[in-house]
Amino acid sequence: MSVYLPAKRPLSVTFILGGVILFGVWNVSKALVLIQTRHLLDPFAIRPAPLWQAAWALVWAALFLGSAWLLRGRRPFTQTIIPLLLFLFGLYTISLRLIFSPLPFAAQGGLVITLFFAATVLLSFWGLRCARRRHYFQDEIKRLRD
Repeated sequence: MSVYLPAKRPLSVTFILGGVILFGVWNVSKALVLIQTRHLLDPFAIRPAPLWQAAWALVWAALFLGSAWLLRGRRPFTQTIIPLLLFLFGLYTISLRLIFSPLPFAAQGGLVITLFFAATVLLSFWGLRCARRRHYFQDEIKRLRD
């Protein structure tokens, strides 16, 4: 009779888990603020409408919190899903600024935002795919096969 002892979570995976949870909480907070202040924002004719922004923020929150739950469960496909999700969220955020803002992209701090999301995606990809961290996900695959 063997006792299954799960592998200790690597520090980089813990940081990525915390970051994904933080993105999820950020989007929940954004949705709550947009819903609560909608009556104040309506006279300004903000595009896209605050209600649509709140709906998308809730979708992103569900995606981020769901992927955090899956990462906590050591699912191997999260090694690909989380960097892809961060890339798509960065693309969404940058495209909203490009399309709907009257200011030039550089005046909004576009370079800083782009560098932030690029670094986030690259670090999450490295943190989940590094050879030293593969054992964390491989042990789960072995356990699921048994």
